[in-house]
Amino acid sequence: MMRMMFTGPGERNELGRATMLGVNFAVGMATFSFLGYWIDSKRGEGSIFFTLLGVMLGLGYGAYETWIVIRDLNAKAKKATEGRKDTAPAPENRRDRLD
Repeated sequence: MMRMMFTGPGERNELGRATMLGVNFAVGMATFSFLGYWIDSKRGEGSIFFTLLGVMLGLGYGAYETWIVIRDLNAKAKKATEGRKDTAPAPENRRDRLD
C-alpha cells in the first residue's frame, strides 16, 4: 500500500522505519477487514466468513511488509559490516588468549 524509505541518519531514520511498518500493518488490517465485512454485509446471510478471511489476509499482508523491512535492514547491515575492517578479535578469542 504505502512504501516509503526513510534515508536520514540516526534515530530519526529508525523511528521512521518503525512508524512505516506500523502504519502499513494497520492500514492493511483495516482495509482487508473492511472489505471482508462489506462483502458479508452485501450477502446478507449474517455470516462472518469474509470478515475473518479479510482479517487473515490483513495479517498476511502485515507479515509480508514486516519481512520486506527486515530483509532490507539485514541487507543494509550486511553491506555496512562488509565495508568495515575490524582488526580486533572476537570477544571469545580475546578471553582464550588471556588464559
